Amino acid sequence: MAVRSPGIGDLEGPIAEQEDLVHRRLEAAEEAVERWWSRAGSDAGGGGVSDSPELAAAVRELISLCSDGGSGGQRAKMALQVAMMHLEDEFRQVLISGTYFLPTDSLQASLYDNIAVPARSLSFSSFPNLEALSISSFSFTATTDDSRTYCSGFTRDSVSMEKLQLYLIDPEASNLLMEIAELIFLAGHVPNICHVYSETRHNTLMQCLCLLGVQSEHAAATAEDGCSMQLDSHKVKLWIQGLKIFVGTILPEERRACAHIFGCNSMVEQDCFTRATTRCTQQLLAVGNAIAQAKERDYEKVPLILEMYEELATLQPSLQDLLFGDAKDVISQEASTLLGKLGEAALGLLLDFLSLQLNHDLDEKTALDGSILSLTQFVMGFTKVLSEYNGSLNIILPLEEEDAGDSKKRTSVAPWELYVLRLLSHLHLRIVEKSEFYKDERLRYIFLMNNAMYVLEHSHSSVLGISLRDNQTHEKLVLLVEEYATAYLRATWFPALFHLKGTREVFILGKGKDMMKEVKDVKEGFKNFNSAFEEISRVQTTWKVPNPQLRQHLRIIILNQVVPAYSTYVGRYSSVIHNNSVSKSKYIKYIPNDIENIVLDLFEG
Repeated sequence: MAVRSPGIGDLEGPIAEQEDLVHRRLEAAEEAVERWWSRAGSDAGGGGVSDSPELAAAVRELISLCSDGGSGGQRAKMALQVAMMHLEDEFRQVLISGTYFLPTDSLQASLYDNIAVPARSLSFSSFPNLEALSISSFSFTATTDDSRTYCSGFTRDSVSMEKLQLYLIDPEASNLLMEIAELIFLAGHVPNICHVYSETRHNTLMQCLCLLGVQSEHAAATAEDGCSMQLDSHKVKLWIQGLKIFVGTILPEERRACAHIFGCNSMVEQDCFTRATTRCTQQLLAVGNAIAQAKERDYEKVPLILEMYEELATLQPSLQDLLFGDAKDVISQEASTLLGKLGEAALGLLLDFLSLQLNHDLDEKTALDGSILSLTQFVMGFTKVLSEYNGSLNIILPLEEEDAGDSKKRTSVAPWELYVLRLLSHLHLRIVEKSEFYKDERLRYIFLMNNAMYVLEHSHSSVLGISLRDNQTHEKLVLLVEEYATAYLRATWFPALFHLKGTREVFILGKGKDMMKEVKDVKEGFKNFNSAFEEISRVQTTWKVPNPQLRQHLRIIILNQVVPAYSTYVGRYSSVIHNNSVSKSKYIKYIPNDIENIVLDLFEG
């Protein structure tokens, strides 16, 4: 029996059925996508991928149908393209709306609040619009008291990160984004979602910098105009705070968000994080560069530059650990360059400061009462503040070399300690120079003693005190104070005590012309001493010795010299004065207790 080969008519049935099945599958998948998109865009809100299993099934169906070589395959590709467009748009909207900043009246206050979204039930389209959150009300209020001087106290501003909890992307939104990303990955549309994520997050992170007060126009203006921005202390503090928050909180949070959303593909995770954060990080460093290039010579800003230096040096390793690939190398190089520029800026100001040619009101006329020169107060306060940065200063300041015959060798003293010693040496010369304005030699020594004592008193603090003691400068200052106190005593009280002299031998030998001459000399001695003592007490009561210990010490050494000498003179020669109460009171106007009481009132100012 012959076997008949199947004809074309026999194959039309199965092919038609197969095409019809593909057609129905395509229509079902398209309808599922359309239903989801309609629900997602409705006012009532829709569901996420997990709430709409048919969406995930529809996308997988379209992916499967794309492999069909016929017209069904082309139609499936077009339908999948439409579905991806919807998902990418929804991904973008969730990414924008899922970013939540709690608006507050003060950025500083917000650092101590928990910045986090409240528990909510979220779907792809249920997030509030970002603009409705009034981000513009997120402002910064801080005191910018540039008139504050270091001698009155200076504290290093610090930002505590312990209580800062910032969700850059809402956790539930992050879950929804992960679901969308998985479907888009499945469809092979990786480049599209990377572009959407990186551009959206870049804009958001730039907005974060603005909220932190790190304005991009500063760096842009510097680049365009070829000039440096002003070293505004408020902007510097904002930059320091912004660096801490951006590197310490925002970048780690962004990396965690990328890991969660794109965890199924590590290459995409790294690429999205890099593209989203690189330009923002460069912008932060660019603003720092603009600050570092400020040319003004405001020495009070040196601690701010050093604070920038230390914070960047501290956070640089964390920054390197967060980044990937080429971006890691680029950012690391830019951070190192900025660190070098900050060090150079600080070094330039510190070396200029050594000359103490300050554009400041510190060079006013010397105080009339012999008190502390404001230059001395400023320098010691400034040095005390700088001592808090001694670790960084030992890196920034150059190592000194000393001659050792034909060769040079490094000194064993740290650069910061050498700098302090040189600064104090220059300060001493300026104080001596200022003392020449005094016409009264006695007041000149009071002035020198007061300023030396102030330097001694303020050299006990922290690292500064240790360095001075190690270099025997502390002992030198003590001897200097004593030297000036002795010089004052000689210039003031020795001439007065010179009048209290006489020889008792004349009175032992008997009467005569010599006796009468000695009586006259004794009376003249009392008279001259009284006159000198009255001039001293009248003038020097207005002079000032601010340090209470020094003031008491000075009074004691005066009393130790004056009271015994006066008491002895009165005891020896009071009988020489004619035994008449009127005559005695004319010459012996003070008893030793009177002398003591008057001396104890001196130097109060």
